Amino acid sequence: MKNLLIVHIGTRGGYIIMSKNRTVLDRRSVPFIMVTRKVIEDETLKSADKSLYATLCMYADNETAECFPSRETLWRKSGMSDKTFRNSLRNLEEKGYIKVIPRHSDDGRRLSNLYVLLDVK
Repeated sequence: MKNLLIVHIGTRGGYIIMSKNRTVLDRRSVPFIMVTRKVIEDETLKSADKSLYATLCMYADNETAECFPSRETLWRKSGMSDKTFRNSLRNLEEKGYIKVIPRHSDDGRRLSNLYVLLDVK
């Protein structure tokens, strides 16, 4: 990767990767997500925790860092059981990587949680 030049294209566009020999890999049409490096480097996290965090990143709004996918969607997309999902969710929140905010409709029905990716340094 040290021989690559990455050029950002717009706020919603992707990236163009150019090597020293000028071969261009246009990644703008390939969907990708960005995951906070500190989460990946945290050796105290389990792979399930990192998978869940990456899945939350996939759904999070780029401006607000918030999302509200269903629990079922999150555990299915992150490839884990519901029990592992609950453990990973609790672990990520305890470590300060995310905030989980319960949501309810006007008539009191339970809605999907609001998940906020916290700014970690």
